[in-house]
Amino acid sequence: MAEEKKRKSGSSKNDQSQFLCENLTFAGKEAFKRLRTNLQFCFTDTEGCGVVGITSSHPAEGKTVTAINLAYSMAQLNKKVLLIDADMRRASIDSKLNMNPKPGLSNLLTETNSAAGALREYIPKDDSFGFNVLLSGDVPPNPSELLNSPRMARLLEMLKTKFDYIVIDLPPVGAVSDAQTISKLVDGMLVVIRENHTSKYILNECITQLNLTNSRIFGFVINGSIAGASKSSSYGKYGPYNSNYGYSNYYSSKKEER
Repeated sequence: MAEEKKRKSGSSKNDQSQFLCENLTFAGKEAFKRLRTNLQFCFTDTEGCGVVGITSSHPAEGKTVTAINLAYSMAQLNKKVLLIDADMRRASIDSKLNMNPKPGLSNLLTETNSAAGALREYIPKDDSFGFNVLLSGDVPPNPSELLNSPRMARLLEMLKTKFDYIVIDLPPVGAVSDAQTISKLVDGMLVVIRENHTSKYILNECITQLNLTNSRIFGFVINGSIAGASKSSSYGKYGPYNSNYGYSNYYSSKKEER
């Protein structure tokens, strides 16, 4: 499998790097471990590779950072993990991880590029483990149609034979229909909500749209939570996990069978 190793993340100029992977605080890492554990329970009826989509109700809720950190946390279990940037309209994983986005997903769906040549590998500073990344590629004129194509279904089926978990970063449900389009190809969705940013009306509309396509909603991740942050100093190293990193709040909410 041809892979392009990322330069060590310590040299990244992205000012969000402090919220990514090995740069997270103890509390942030523990929050994602909790999310990882809860998500594993959602895969109990899944054979082989588990595929999860990460979306939100509208932009700027932190879904991409959540997707990256979830992939990192899963890779810590010595599992083979693939992170896919399927937000082809506003891709950002490449800039956050300091990688060249081309070739990527769009190229695999429109050209004859091999998946092996499009995969990169994120390597933490200590080289202890890593996870693979399939970036967005060139910006296509028809992202929704590409995600809904037979070629996308075949690509994902092939990738599932090579990995234990696949995490797919998807566009917001309230912006475009891409997340609903691909929902039939994933085992379930995580919906990211930013505290003091996401309105109940928009979130309810997001859930309604996912339900209309029979999407399975694994749960919700509250991002940017400040609950308990003022008390964190009294807890020391083992301070409250729902600190201002806010990735600890996860609510399992499997949909009832219709």
